[in-house]
Amino acid sequence: MDEQNPSEFQFIKEKIKDKPINRKRVAERLLIGIIAAAIFGAVAALAFAFVLNRMTASMRTTVVSIPSDEENTGDENKPTESGTTEVSDNSVDLNNDEDEAKVVIRRVTEHVSLTTDDYKDLYRALYTKAQVVDQSIVTVTGVKSDQDWFDNTFEDTNQTSGLIVANNNRELLILAVNLQSKSADKLSVTFHDGSTAEATVKETDSNTGLEILGVNMNQIDADTMNHIREATLGNSASSGVSGKPVIVVGTPYGAGGSLAYGFISTKERNVALTDRNIGLLCTDIYGSTQATGVIADYDGEILGIINQKVASEDMPNLMTAYSISDLKELIEKLSNGKQPARLGVRGTDVTKEINKENGIPIGAYVKSIDMDSPAMNAGIQGGDVITKIGTQSIETFDDLTNALMKLQPEDETVVTVKRYAHKEYIEMTFEVTLDQAG
Repeated sequence: MDEQNPSEFQFIKEKIKDKPINRKRVAERLLIGIIAAAIFGAVAALAFAFVLNRMTASMRTTVVSIPSDEENTGDENKPTESGTTEVSDNSVDLNNDEDEAKVVIRRVTEHVSLTTDDYKDLYRALYTKAQVVDQSIVTVTGVKSDQDWFDNTFEDTNQTSGLIVANNNRELLILAVNLQSKSADKLSVTFHDGSTAEATVKETDSNTGLEILGVNMNQIDADTMNHIREATLGNSASSGVSGKPVIVVGTPYGAGGSLAYGFISTKERNVALTDRNIGLLCTDIYGSTQATGVIADYDGEILGIINQKVASEDMPNLMTAYSISDLKELIEKLSNGKQPARLGVRGTDVTKEINKENGIPIGAYVKSIDMDSPAMNAGIQGGDVITKIGTQSIETFDDLTNALMKLQPEDETVVTVKRYAHKEYIEMTFEVTLDQAG
């Protein structure tokens, strides 16, 4: 080989070819990628939906619903299927109320012997019951800032007891009476455990003096929530409520956290307000004329809302309360941010006895008309007997109240009355546009 002649060198030439594409494997990988992406997307969507649902649930306002009560005998000793009556754990055949009373008295006088330790245990047990009710009680404080003649700023404070009636998932709703919150610059609530929170007025009913306040749930920590409870509203419509032993919790003696024991002496008296008559629970409990709070039975159920402004003039210091059964629809409406519709009449029932003796038609008898009310503007007069609102028949004044609670302010309705004219009652109809009392 000639070293001077490079052409004599021979080299092997090699050409590198690309590896052929495996279409089947590429398709498999693409399919796996699509499936993985779909699974990831589904999981992400579910997670997002779960989080969104939790967020919207925490923001959702729950509608407050309070069942109404029906009047019943209220007897705690109920008849058995065999027709006998059970008294405590002993079953005794009874023929009438007198026999039942004798049996109860005999059992107490002949079989019960109390020592001083028994009395201690009794009042300790009552105190425990009262503390359960007290968990539903708050102190509402209204503060108004003002200036004196020398331009010095001072604060005027007004306090009352409030009752926790509902939790709408956004706010804790509190019922108070005669708070006069409209004149307050600031409202605060003190709970059972001593913690405080700011409150706002949700709705006010000037007719009854009742107000619903709201406390944002974000202001209430978990520990406080464990120390408070929503009140259980009992049935005060029962005819057997008179004579029932009760506890007064709130400020019966003018000081917060005080309590008293006694019984309901009567529920015969009513207070006549615009478009409603509210039964009053009167007790034998002597207290402050400025008392606030609630009347509860030994089961911890609320029977009445203390309002000493409607106490009897000759017994102003005896605890008097609005009957809770007469307020439930109103509390529900105010708790849901609605005002009751107003007609503007005050009156009473026309009973069957009155109808028979005086010939007055059955219905809601109008004693008086509020000035500048829808009733006055429509032409309804004192002495009229309301027999229908819309298509609903009215036989009692409670029927009128219930019919109006189903309507809203600004609703138009037809009120049918019977009016005495020319020595007989004639039927008349009036078109009425309702307004609101608050």
